[in-house]
Amino acid sequence: MKDLDLQRKSLPNEPGVYLFSDKEGSIIYIGKAINLKKRVNQYFLKTSYTDPYYEEKIKELVKQVHSIKYIVTENEKEALILENIQIKKHLPRFNVIMRDSKTYPWVAFFYSEDFPRIRVLRNPEKYSQDNLFLGPYTDKKEIIRILRDLRKIFPYCSCKKPIKKKKRACLYYQLKLCPGPCITIITKEEYRENIKKIELFLKGETNELKNQLSDKMHKASKNQDFESAAFWRDKLEDIDRATDRQHVLMNHEANKDIVGFYSTEKYIAMVIIHIRESRILNKSSFTFDLREKLIQKKEIINSILEQYYQNFKSQLPDIIVISDINDRFRILSAFLKDIKKDIQIRTFISENETSLQRIANKNAKVMVEQQIQMEEIKMNDQEFREKILEETKEILDLPKLPRIIEGFDISNIDGKDATGSMVYFLEGKPYNKNYRHFKIRSKSTPDDVAMMKEVIKRRYNMLLERNLELPDLILVDGGKGQLNAGISVLKELGLNIPIIGLAKKYEEIYLPSKKKPIILPKNSSTLKLFQRVRDESHRVALKLHKKQRERRIKGSVLDDIEGIGPITRNKLLNHFGSVEKIKKASLEDISRLIGKRLAEKILEQLKS
Repeated sequence: MKDLDLQRKSLPNEPGVYLFSDKEGSIIYIGKAINLKKRVNQYFLKTSYTDPYYEEKIKELVKQVHSIKYIVTENEKEALILENIQIKKHLPRFNVIMRDSKTYPWVAFFYSEDFPRIRVLRNPEKYSQDNLFLGPYTDKKEIIRILRDLRKIFPYCSCKKPIKKKKRACLYYQLKLCPGPCITIITKEEYRENIKKIELFLKGETNELKNQLSDKMHKASKNQDFESAAFWRDKLEDIDRATDRQHVLMNHEANKDIVGFYSTEKYIAMVIIHIRESRILNKSSFTFDLREKLIQKKEIINSILEQYYQNFKSQLPDIIVISDINDRFRILSAFLKDIKKDIQIRTFISENETSLQRIANKNAKVMVEQQIQMEEIKMNDQEFREKILEETKEILDLPKLPRIIEGFDISNIDGKDATGSMVYFLEGKPYNKNYRHFKIRSKSTPDDVAMMKEVIKRRYNMLLERNLELPDLILVDGGKGQLNAGISVLKELGLNIPIIGLAKKYEEIYLPSKKKPIILPKNSSTLKLFQRVRDESHRVALKLHKKQRERRIKGSVLDDIEGIGPITRNKLLNHFGSVEKIKKASLEDISRLIGKRLAEKILEQLKS
């Protein structure tokens, strides 16, 4: 029995965390379990999963597992915490990983100083814990913008070093963004009062802050100190303007987080809308590349939220609202209740929450689309494409850079209306001018391999006859059968062009010289290039196939009716728009166009 089999069969029936390592000893996946033995052994069973992508990743992971370590815990809650700690420590490539919260920005209030400075910084543990740190925040630009607005209302010092007496104040004093503690223009008490107000605002306690300012305004007015009253009135108005810009007002909403997400095969984005004191205070957002992650889509949100709320414990709301609650949230709920006793995790119960969920989901969708667009832009960058071509040459051991790649695909339904496509990629980019369509001539029965053979033969016969430039690489959509069809044609024509097949199910790359296909990492630039070629050839073949099928269906029904020629058929279709609308038309309507006798014949034929 192998060492790995011994390890997994001797695992305890206890809750805990398991760590999978590869041959080099690197930890590649970390998970938690109620029962370590049962959970770990599930990976090694021949199970059919509903998600083929997940099944593929399981197989890939199992192939790489060389040893299993584990840490037993008292319960699931401890396993949840320990899993998060271990993931941060080892950063395994198959896990969905949030960045460590220490890398996020915090707002520091240096209360250990006579005149507390306010600064945005990372790694608060490096500083004295006598100070106050609010955060972490996921969006540094947003918190800097909020502080910039607040500084106009409550000026403060942002110096990098503790404040010392100076003869002359800096530019921020001249701009009225600093009250000048370095030239003793403001007392320690007045300065700290300013800082406390900023602290209240950032904690989301804007009502408390406004009440304090309102009390000061009324007190000054009562004492007939109208200058001070006007000063505090202006501050109140400034706060209102700042909150209007930064928040959306709602009626009597509790402090809650609304969770939305959007996913594709490649990416998932999660957006959390934070509502504090009946206002949308801000949002946290995250995007993850899923191509090498071992997780089913239904578990993704659980995994991300478990990591998020362990990192952002200081920002816990009263309620977390999610579109779907599953059994795994039970562990997260138990963990969070230890920090905040009355916290709830539930689904949407009001129209307002549903609307906010739509907003969160829309934001997440935009983030995913942006990632895809950025990937497209990157692919269009000449320098980047050059690197991909170099990488492709090395992976496939090509004699030269594949500057010209031609991709082939077949589209048909049971052999009918069969079409073939050839797309042309120049320097890693589609070159539409050189695209070609093919109507299959040799087959009317389903035989993709024979059809592929016909298309490739017609393409390269033509290039040879006209003495045109041959490609550096040929890519056929399909596995070994389609590849062999291409190889046989090239041999028949006496051509020595590198050719590969790309199978859709597991994105396997078949090579003429190898029995087994190669599987590139999902984030491989070369694989992405091949996928673009394959997807484009599929799109073009399908487009032509649909056109042919529509033309056949539209034309044949009317053409089969005796007495209907092309002129009458076109007259009817132009007037009514489709055969279906002709069928629904009245006898009088059709008769006005082509006569009663022919109209009766058409309706009788169509309805039968």
